[in-house]
Amino acid sequence: QIAYAQTEGYVPVTSKAQQTETYQDYLIRSGEDNQLHYPVKIKASQLLLDHMEDTFVTPVFNGSASLRNAAGQMIENVTKSINRKETVDDAYIDSLYADMTSLYRLDSAKGSMASAEKTELGPLPTMSSVLLATLAVIWIGIAIYAVIGAVRQKKSVKKT
Repeated sequence: QIAYAQTEGYVPVTSKAQQTETYQDYLIRSGEDNQLHYPVKIKASQLLLDHMEDTFVTPVFNGSASLRNAAGQMIENVTKSINRKETVDDAYIDSLYADMTSLYRLDSAKGSMASAEKTELGPLPTMSSVLLATLAVIWIGIAIYAVIGAVRQKKSVKKT
């Protein structure tokens, strides 16, 4: 967690990691260099650490990543629309919500594409079938070549 926090600017997720000597040393070196100790990144982390009681954390659940991605996409889409001076009203939000629900499959029983339920995807595209058949033929050819080589080597060993 600490190495990831240092390179990416995230706060470690456990208080134990946040309180380690290594992470605390990293935080106090703000501005020491513009690589590992980039001041903006460390100040942002410190701001989060100072305001932990002002934030909330949700437990991970099946589909939580999809939900976070959809929420982020909705915020981005609304922001872009406002910047473009488009109308953002109830109809827009309803349409956006429906699009995100469909795109991220939030309406499935398990709430995620990673769920155990199987979805029928239809037949494999023709080009995919051709590619898989070609790969199978190539592997069969490699196997035949290897067997022939082994047989020839065995015959040459017997002759000597």
